[in-house]
Amino acid sequence: MKYRVISFANQKGGVGKTTACINLAGALCEKGLRILLVDMDYQGNLSMGLGVRLGRDEKGMGEVMLFPDVSLGEVVRESPIPGADIAPGNFALSKVDINIDRLPDRHGILSGKLLEAKDNYDFVFMDCPPAFNLLTVNALSAADGVIIPLQCYPYSLAGLNTLLSIIDDVRYAYNFDLDVVGIAPTFYDTNTKLSEMVIDELRYNYPRKVFNTIIKKSVKVAEGPLHQKPMTLYAPRHPVTQAYRELAAEFLRRVS
Repeated sequence: MKYRVISFANQKGGVGKTTACINLAGALCEKGLRILLVDMDYQGNLSMGLGVRLGRDEKGMGEVMLFPDVSLGEVVRESPIPGADIAPGNFALSKVDINIDRLPDRHGILSGKLLEAKDNYDFVFMDCPPAFNLLTVNALSAADGVIIPLQCYPYSLAGLNTLLSIIDDVRYAYNFDLDVVGIAPTFYDTNTKLSEMVIDELRYNYPRKVFNTIIKKSVKVAEGPLHQKPMTLYAPRHPVTQAYRELAAEFLRRVS
């Protein structure tokens, strides 16, 4: 595989980043692949979306990032997705920026911690916070590729060039092999022309980067956190679930 460690990144919140991470993992695990999900957001939406809650004294990715003697393996646990494990996020991640800011290798902490675990999985999926900070820099520095979930609204388009510029900055500074695997259109509204116009502009400006598969807006998708599992498990026959399976097949073609 050309890309095995994938960051899901977008500095804009509410674009379906965590949802795409969970559901793409679910679709790939249906194919018998093993996935490690890494929650790099102190809000812990990826972890909560899979029903994983840490106790007060339990370690999560915050401790992995903050303390050299805490390994990634110490925090990894089974997820509700057969074939997928998760390294949960926790509030300690909110302390990372201020505590590692002066370390000379601050951008590469996660990359070093992943070395011990990534060979046990077909893919590592990292859910980045909706911000450009040292957590995002670490995730991008450790990744082979980036998937950019992008909401089909004009404001999302406006921030895309900024995000691509940030990815370029990280590439040239820390990780020359970093590449954009694809832009994944989400929240496509079939009732308006606006979503269609956004897709047309995306495909015109980034013809090789946009996934052909489009994830449509659906109440069933929004129910994910209530079910605490991917759509492949709680709505296996839903059209959006099938779209994620198609996205998984397209993803595998791109990364091969």
